Amino acid sequence: MTGTYAFDIISEGGERIMEERFNKIEDMLSQLIHMVGTMKAEQEEMKSEITGMKSEITGMKSEITGVKSEITGIKADLGTVKREQGELKDTVNILKRDNEHAHKEMLETLKSLESDQDFIWQKAVKNERDIARYVKQQD
Repeated sequence: MTGTYAFDIISEGGERIMEERFNKIEDMLSQLIHMVGTMKAEQEEMKSEITGMKSEITGMKSEITGVKSEITGIKADLGTVKREQGELKDTVNILKRDNEHAHKEMLETLKSLESDQDFIWQKAVKNERDIARYVKQQD
């Protein structure tokens, strides 16, 4: 065995080890490329989802603005209703007072008529008695 033969054996073993290492590195690089591609696809999907979410948020903000506007309108309407309700209460109170006054006047008028009727009945009775006495005297 000469030195070259031993070198050839070592050289062949070294080449094989080098080739195995190269294949291993190549596999790792392939896996990394695949992982980066997968991550890139996931990143694009996330960007798309974020864009969709931003669009939804913008829509929600618009809806919230609309709801706030409606609430403002409802509050204004409620204020108007409360004001009108107060006016109606005042009107009802005035009508009640007027009705009570008219009722009192009617009662006073009825009492006056009742007194007049009593007075007229008393006169009628007295006149009947006087007529009866006069008729009796004439007989």
